[in-house]
Amino acid sequence: MGRSGRGGWASISADDENGMELREIQEVARTAGRFAVSTPLVATLLAGRWFELDQDVLDRGAVPIVRRDDRLVAPYYADGVAIVDGAGAVVESSGVEAAVFADLVPLALVPGEHPALDGERLAEARAVFAAVAVGCADIVLTRSIAWAQTRQQFGQPIKGFQAVRHMLADAHIAREQAWTAAIAAGHEAFRADVWAAQAFTLARRSIEFGIQVHGGVGYTWEVGLQHHLDQVLELDSLFGGDR
Repeated sequence: MGRSGRGGWASISADDENGMELREIQEVARTAGRFAVSTPLVATLLAGRWFELDQDVLDRGAVPIVRRDDRLVAPYYADGVAIVDGAGAVVESSGVEAAVFADLVPLALVPGEHPALDGERLAEARAVFAAVAVGCADIVLTRSIAWAQTRQQFGQPIKGFQAVRHMLADAHIAREQAWTAAIAAGHEAFRADVWAAQAFTLARRSIEFGIQVHGGVGYTWEVGLQHHLDQVLELDSLFGGDR
């Protein structure tokens, strides 16, 4: 049943005394990335793995603090979600400035006296959020294949055009390579920054190929592919490379 005894995020993140395995969280993260919603689910699973938090904190969601350039932020911030610093202490969210980083990922800007994640925990966060980026590439590729099967030009579906087939193949290859990099980030903590940066770059490349398959409509607000591209770019700014 987990720590809460009544289901919910707490029971997912605390099936044993060490929380979920990193590889399991990556699978959840990849699935979460396929949906254009802002949720602290993935961050809560990580917090449940790292810290001994009260069941009520995990039930409503917990968001660890990370560093973005010279600022401390909490990704996936929302009212009622607990912000947890790098030492596992709950930071009061009252009075914290909520800033919309983009449509998909709102952030809370946290006062600088709180410690941010570092070391092995930051490495694990990079591996997990790289998996979110792969999920973003998943859904764009799926939608691009469906578009190519139904969109017609010159009296035939565009899937029959060599250029479109090449772009779909390149999107697939980049997505698979991104997943490999995300898994590698989870296995090699000392190089997680390098692997995560690679995963974000490849996920972005896959998404960009998918947008190109859609043609001009792929850049429109109504189609919504930009949400997934924004997600990858934002996560890259938080977890990609040496931050």
